[in-house]
Amino acid sequence: MEARMSSPAADAAPLPPDDLLREIFLRLPPEPIYLFGASFVCKHWRGLVHEARFLRRFCDFHGGTPPVLGFFNQKGPPFFVPTSGGFTLSTATMSRDDWWALDCRHGRALIESCRTGTLLVWDLMTGDKQHLPLPEQSCSHYNGAVLCTAGHADHHDCHSCPFLVVFVFSDDNDFITSACVFSSETGVWGEITSIVIPDALVLPKPMALVGNKIYFLLDNNSIIEFVLDNHTLGLVEEVPCTYDQILIMPTEDGCLGLAGVERFNFNLNLWSKVASTDGVVTWTHLRVIQLEKILAPEAVSVCMAGGIGAHAVGCAVDADVIFIDVYPSIYMIHLKSMKIEEVSKERIGRQYVFPYTSFYAPGIAIGGTNDQVELLNNS
Repeated sequence: MEARMSSPAADAAPLPPDDLLREIFLRLPPEPIYLFGASFVCKHWRGLVHEARFLRRFCDFHGGTPPVLGFFNQKGPPFFVPTSGGFTLSTATMSRDDWWALDCRHGRALIESCRTGTLLVWDLMTGDKQHLPLPEQSCSHYNGAVLCTAGHADHHDCHSCPFLVVFVFSDDNDFITSACVFSSETGVWGEITSIVIPDALVLPKPMALVGNKIYFLLDNNSIIEFVLDNHTLGLVEEVPCTYDQILIMPTEDGCLGLAGVERFNFNLNLWSKVASTDGVVTWTHLRVIQLEKILAPEAVSVCMAGGIGAHAVGCAVDADVIFIDVYPSIYMIHLKSMKIEEVSKERIGRQYVFPYTSFYAPGIAIGGTNDQVELLNNS
């Protein structure tokens, strides 16, 4: 009888049990609750899902798109709202009237203490907190941003890397807007750079990081640009739209964008600042999302009865998610799938939210408690 030819797959050695388990874990959905459940089966499984190499593969397998674990309210309560099972973040030590969220990015949150007049940089993976004094020349109108400086393409492992804080502030007497940068490597604030913008003050609203530039909103609907390479300020012309609340954000193709809901309907408008064929950079209307078609009818009715309307209040760029305040709830819209989720039933007023996104391996101690989680950050 003629010998049967074996296939390459049949000749391949079987995977060791641990490698087989890793391949199974790798294919779990990215939502934290699934790895969370696997880690509780036994110590051996927990060790496998905590491996740094496995976590990096897990991120890559899911396209580098982390789930949204929760968001900071600009000013609570509650100060932090979890949106994914298996993850909590304790803010019990933060008093209701003291803290004001400014930014959440690359695994860190930037928060101001209204009582002490200092800034707090909070590493949400390790629990490490660093308090910074405000720049001496800072004024009552200000905003800030925190970002990793390690140069990672995806910022998956930023928790141990150096960071910058960019602080922008305006003087309402002479309308001078200034900026300076704190470096965790030097431990000091750098030189101040300034620009005069008549009748305009910086607002404490979410900023946008696009390439090597950070953009902040002004109260006359203009946008100010800070260049990270040379620490200069410049003015972007007024946005071509009138919404009750404007949210600036990066677009999918790496341009500056904005979002806003029209005052008298439920249309969410997305814009982008792009260059035309002749090189002129203009605002282009990209997309209209009719919220009435994706919201439950009762949600629209309650919002209309409240007479407040809907507003864009935050975005998670890496997760391609935008947050909408539809009185009295907060909804999360996945822009690619158009899936919509109610993530908070509590009214936050006309404030903004700062999402926290991350892949994580649950069960490892952070700050000395075994029931918290270790995170592989990408916010």
